[in-house]
Order: sequence, then C-alpha cells, then structure tokens
Amino acid sequence: MADNADATVHKTPPRNSTLSANSETGLKSTPLAVGSAAVSEHISTVGVEVNDVRPWIARDVQNFEKCKADTMLQELLARCTGSSQNLSGSQKSKLLETALNAVLPICNVGAVAQEIKGHLTDFCDIEREPSTYAPFVKAANCALRELSKVNVDGIPAFKVDDKTNVLLHVNDPKPIYQDHQDKQSERKPDLVVVSHQTALGKKSHETQESQVFTETACKSPKDNFQWTDVRSTLELKRPRKFLTHPPSVYTTDYVVPSPSAQYMEYRKDANGPAKPTGSISATGSAQTPHETSHELRPSSQLSRGVKRKRDEDRTEEKEPIKPPPIVQNGLYVAEMFAAHIARQHVISFIVNNDYIYVWVCDRETTIQGAAINFVQDLPRWLVLLLIMQRMGYEQWGLNRVFEPEPGFSGKVMVEVEDTQIDLELDVKSKERVTHFGIRGRATTVFPVKSEALSGLQRDPRFPNESSELVAKLYWPEETRQSEPDILNEVYKIAQTDPDVQGHVPELVWFHKFKETSTSKIRVALGLKDAERAEQGSRVLYIIVFRKLIPITTLSGEEFIAAWWQVVKCHRALWKGGVLHRDVSPSNLMVYRLRGQYIGVLNDYDLSSFKRDGPRGLERTGTIPFMAIDLLTPDAMAGKVEHVYAHDAESLIWVLTWVCLRYKDGELLSKNRPLEEWLKLDAIRCRKEKNDFRSSELPTMCPSESHAVSWKVVEKCFEGIYLLYLPSGYRKLADELAFQLLLEGPMLEHESRRRTYS
Repeated sequence: MADNADATVHKTPPRNSTLSANSETGLKSTPLAVGSAAVSEHISTVGVEVNDVRPWIARDVQNFEKCKADTMLQELLARCTGSSQNLSGSQKSKLLETALNAVLPICNVGAVAQEIKGHLTDFCDIEREPSTYAPFVKAANCALRELSKVNVDGIPAFKVDDKTNVLLHVNDPKPIYQDHQDKQSERKPDLVVVSHQTALGKKSHETQESQVFTETACKSPKDNFQWTDVRSTLELKRPRKFLTHPPSVYTTDYVVPSPSAQYMEYRKDANGPAKPTGSISATGSAQTPHETSHELRPSSQLSRGVKRKRDEDRTEEKEPIKPPPIVQNGLYVAEMFAAHIARQHVISFIVNNDYIYVWVCDRETTIQGAAINFVQDLPRWLVLLLIMQRMGYEQWGLNRVFEPEPGFSGKVMVEVEDTQIDLELDVKSKERVTHFGIRGRATTVFPVKSEALSGLQRDPRFPNESSELVAKLYWPEETRQSEPDILNEVYKIAQTDPDVQGHVPELVWFHKFKETSTSKIRVALGLKDAERAEQGSRVLYIIVFRKLIPITTLSGEEFIAAWWQVVKCHRALWKGGVLHRDVSPSNLMVYRLRGQYIGVLNDYDLSSFKRDGPRGLERTGTIPFMAIDLLTPDAMAGKVEHVYAHDAESLIWVLTWVCLRYKDGELLSKNRPLEEWLKLDAIRCRKEKNDFRSSELPTMCPSESHAVSWKVVEKCFEGIYLLYLPSGYRKLADELAFQLLLEGPMLEHESRRRTYS
C-alpha cells in the first residue's frame, strides 16, 4: 500500500535553492532548533507546571515575526470570506475600508455608542488589573451584540447559532485542566472566547441571552471551562495607572502607537525600553540557542545520589516569578493546540494597558500584529470583534477533516483522489503520544482503526504479527525529504541487506494535506515572498504504521539483543546513504515474531539522504541523546558536519539512559538519574554529559534488570573517551567508529555470554 499511496502524494523535489544557500553560508548540518519540540515527547517526565515548561515555551514565542495592524486585520477579514487566497492586496485593503465604515456608526451614534464608551471609561479609570476584566468584557460583548446587525459585502451575515456564536467571558481565577499523557495541567487565563452554548452551560433554559452578555460573562464561571470549548484567550496587563478616556468622535484613521508600545516584547527593563528579542526574519530562520541561552535558562533539579560540581563563577539572570505576558499567552496557545487534533493555528490576544495585540501561532513560528488602541481606535477593535464573530471553526484553526466541531470524537473520512479512507482515532487512549508546545513537528500518535486499511493484503516484506495500527500526525518542514520517500529508499536497501530487512517500520498508508502549508499566511502577510515561501514552512502529514512496542519494555538479554539489531540496521542504512540523525529511546522499537522480540529503528522524519546534504531549518537530534560534539555553539549553528560517529554515540547514550532509568520494563517511579537532562538547553546539557563521562559513570548503578547491558555501556564509553581529546574532537572513519564504539564492546559481551552459558 505504501507504493500505491505514492501516487496520491507529491514527493518532495530536490531544493536546489536551499542547497545553494547552505553552501554559501558554510552549513555542514541542519542548525539546531530550540523550543518545546525538544521536550514535548518527554512531557510526562518533564511535567506541565509553569516552571517545568516555561523555558521551552519562551523559546517558542520570543522570536516572533512582526506584522502591521491593518495587514493583520485585512488577512483575517479575507479569511472570513472563505476566499482569502483569491483576493488581491487591493481587494483586501478595500474590504478593511468597507468594514471600518460599516462599524463606525456603532462607535459614534446612539445609546450603544455611549454604553461602549462608558465601559471603556470605566476600564481606563480602574487601576487594578482584575477589576478591569468586567468593563472590558462588557464593552466587547455590547459591541458583539450590535455587530450582529452589521453586514459587510463579502463577509457572511450573522446567523443565530449558540454553538458557533461567540462572546468574551471572564475566566480567572477559575482553572482550566487538561491531561497530557499522565500529567494534568492547570491554567488560569484571564478572559476566554467561548460559544454562547458554553457560556450558558447547564442552565441555558433559565438564562436570557442579554443576562449572559452583561452579567454571567463578567464573572468567573461556576463550572470549569474545557480547553476544547475555548476558541481563544486574552491575557490582560495593567502596568499604567491612568489611561486616556475615549474621544468624543472616532474616525477610521489608524491611531499610531508609540514606538515602545508597537509590539509586545519578551521582557522589558523596569524603567527602560524593551530588550531586543531577536525576532526572526521573513525567511523564518530561527535564532540559534546559544545566542539566547543566557536569557532563557531552564531550571534543573539534580537527581539524588548523583554528585554535581557547582559552577561558582556562573551568574544567571533570574526569571521573574510570574512569566512575561507573551510566555503566559504561549502557555495558553500550547493548551489550545493540545486540545484539538491536527489544529492548523491558534489566534490569541494580549491586552496591555489600552493596546490589544493579535497573535497568530502555528507550527512554524508565532506572528504578532502591531498594537491597536481599542480605546482611541475603537473602529479597528470593532472590526477585530466582527472578525471573531464571523470566523468559523476552520478560521479559528480547527482541522475540519479530523474535527468537524470542537471535541468531536468518531470516524472521519480522508478523501484521496477517488478513494475515501475511513479512520477512527482513539484520542482518549492511554497509549496516545501527544505534543505539548507550539513550534515544531508536533508529533501525535494514536491507535487507529480503519476498515479500508485493515482489509489490505499483508505485505510479506514485513513479518510483524500485530494486526493493530497506529496513526502518526505531524508537521514536518516542507523542504525536507518526506518520511515516506525516505522509507521507500529504506525498503530498497532492505531487499538486499539482512541487517535492515524486518528491522524497519511498516508504512501502511500516508497522506500529505497540501492545503495546510504554513507558508500561505506568511505570503499573504508579506512576511515571505512566493519564491522562498517553503523555506522553514511546515505541512501536515498523516502516516499509518503497523503497531510496534517500545524497546524500553524489554530487559536483560532480550533488550540488549534488540538494541544490537537496531545498531546494525542503523549502520547498514548509513552505508546505504540513509542518515537517520535522530536516535532516541522513543525511536527504538520492537515487535514479536514467533516468541522473540525483533528490534526496529523507527521514525525517519528527520532523516536525509547522504547525497542531498543538510536540508531544512529544524534540529536533527534530541538533546539528551545527542553526541557531545553536536552540543557546541558551532554545531548548533550548523557549522559541524553530522557524521556516523555522532549517531553511534547517540546509540550509546540511549543504552545508558535505559539501563539507569528503567527496571523490568517500567520507568522508575522516583530517583531517576539524568532527569535534569530533559530540562537543559544544549550548552548546559553538554556540560552535564561531559561531567558524566569524565567522573560520574563509575559511580552509577543500573537497575538489576539491566545489569548485563551495563557492562556493554562501560566498554562503549572506553571508545567515547578516545574521541574527546584535549586537542579537540577526534574524527574517525565511519567503519572505524562503528568498530571502536559499538561492534567491539558488543563482541566482548557475546564472548562473555558464550563463556558463562
């Protein structure tokens, strides 16, 4: 089926422009990206408390792209028409002009105008932030009620529907909970955008609509909201005590904010201008982590029983107790992403004094619209509210294929040319692997049932006995070779190499959702030109595989035998020109065959062909398992070539990790060594790993079930010692690296086993 499906999906063509760009800048490998993608697959270990994830969310949001206020409004309005891609720039500009003129009477004429101005005046006069929630909500909801009568050519007319009509609602201090693997998060956004149905709650028959707008919505809800029901959030800040009252008459002219207020920055000095955030360029190139690590240092908790040498000379800039507003906003965005399957984007808002900032966040980067002064520039705020009122589920970012309406759970149909593939994703399964964060691949894995796919004839090349399937949804970079293309090459190698045959995953079916490219909004906003649109952009894929078992469930000889099979498969693929480049415990799997476990090297979405060189902007590796040589500033900037010895070292770190943290196939419940590595950036993780190999390894004790594998670890590290010399990293030919780091230690192990068996 994998070969047949090829016809339904365009392969990623060679990107000559990308390759030439890399050659000009001297890139030898893909630069290391930062952010929540680095820890999301370990979120059950890292945790979801604010202090656990704020460093990673901060990295996701601090390097934002900037967009003019009117440009943002024009694009969001155009999306309400349903034909954004077909409208020219002049048509979008005309649409905004029409909308501004349509809402202007609400700002200036009649009792409603006076009521809105009254609420805004109250907002200006209140000094304490929590007390500003009610007048802000009253002003917004009063405007929404009046906007329901407004018609703008090209924009769908308002329709009464409690499931889709929205309003603003106070939430703080009520928490909103959400499960992430085996952890539960608790967040308290100040205000939320919800449907009338959600706001009415269980007592909808007892409450009048006007009461909901003016009373109920101005108080924290009696029952906790669910993230699946939240369209958006608003984070309010009030550092200034006195705000200028509304003017007597409004016009449609843009009220230009002061330079310091034009954009919300990551952090500001108490009495000075905003610190530079290094916001990313229109190409989407991410700032390398060593350039910002001094400002975003994640805290680490040292594992018990493991000695750590304190770095007395290092002084760190302390984070404020409460995260900066854009980090708080980022946490809520991550929750809204996690609440929905394959969500395209999230639109959220920050209100600072009398300015409102629109944030559009997707898997590529975050985009911030310039400030709109909702007190002095009421017409633009009303256009923004009109947009919120007329946007459908899809415009809010929901993927209608997988989620026709919020919280949907059931069978979906994916249309591929003339074929329909039925998919029933088990979104509540305990085996579901979820992503927490904003940027990156955002890989989510579900058990899946499908009559169409289950009825396919089994491929004899794959001996996996399981009849169960899993679906992988993720957002790879468009310029990367696609995972299905990589696997096609892997399967060709497997036909002639026994070390690969049976040790790779079985791809059953896949599809690329071309319409989801994150480049579209950036081209529309003028952040990218059409020719370079795909650089850094991401697109949604779904791949269905035959179900596999994590290698961490094995112990003793079963585990080390499966690990060695993966090592040999990895080596054979590297020889064949397929470079895996992302060795981690989650990518080593097994399946059962006639009573034995067979090792599988899984997950090729960061792999590449040796002939093509580095592609894309995304990191290639998971920090705790990366070779120490790849955790240097130069390596993170893409200036160090990724060689076979680096992946060989990663395989050793994975072996070490499992031996120390798993017992009898289960993750240790407490006192897990190396725990802090999951929370460190590359620079600090490099230091920890250097300390580990130079002084801590002899003091470590593996679990009893991995004692036999630990002897292999010790022999492997003898090889690692020979790579890191006082003069620098020792480069080895691939075959010599394999023999020194992996084959030699394993041959000694097998010799011992034969001696004592």
